[in-house]
Amino acid sequence: ANQALDILDQEIPHFSQNTILQKLRGTILTTIRRNQEALEVYDAILEREPDSLGVRWAKWSVLIRIGEGDLAITELRNIAKRSPHNPLVHLRLAQELRKLDHLEESLESYRQAVLLAPDITGWRLSLGRALFDILDYEGARKEVEGVLQNVPKGSPVEAAARNLLMVVYGATKERGRRFQPIFTPEGTGADLKQWALI
Repeated sequence: ANQALDILDQEIPHFSQNTILQKLRGTILTTIRRNQEALEVYDAILEREPDSLGVRWAKWSVLIRIGEGDLAITELRNIAKRSPHNPLVHLRLAQELRKLDHLEESLESYRQAVLLAPDITGWRLSLGRALFDILDYEGARKEVEGVLQNVPKGSPVEAAARNLLMVVYGATKERGRRFQPIFTPEGTGADLKQWALI
């Protein structure tokens, strides 16, 4: 890879505006884990060609690799603006927002992904889970039951849907990520006494 990069670096000055060669250089840099340099290459291309979706996806993948969640989300939003009918963009955006606990925003992206690709049952289950996590138990139940009506008996998706339905119906201790119990471990002694008087 280093040899390929050396050859490319010799040729690029003759074709300084060639996006394909520049992107190839970014790909090689990414492959050999020179992530910051790869990002600089991608940013230089995007200054000239802001609508280059291939470069934006490449930049997003590097940002994910180096743990820059907020920047990765910004890049996915840039992609979504330029490719609003691509359900995968909305799914990825939902997943990244969820990782950072932006559950309400994540829900909207899941909804958009499912709206654009309603037949992908796994995505519908993710939407059901997202609804559950913001404590919309009724919405979660409807979404999961809708999946169960449309999947083959005995399929892996059916098993996943049944498991999620048990969670939604309260058969486990899970209550959703936004659930705040009244008695929290962070409560002080005075808090506990106050609660005991209720």
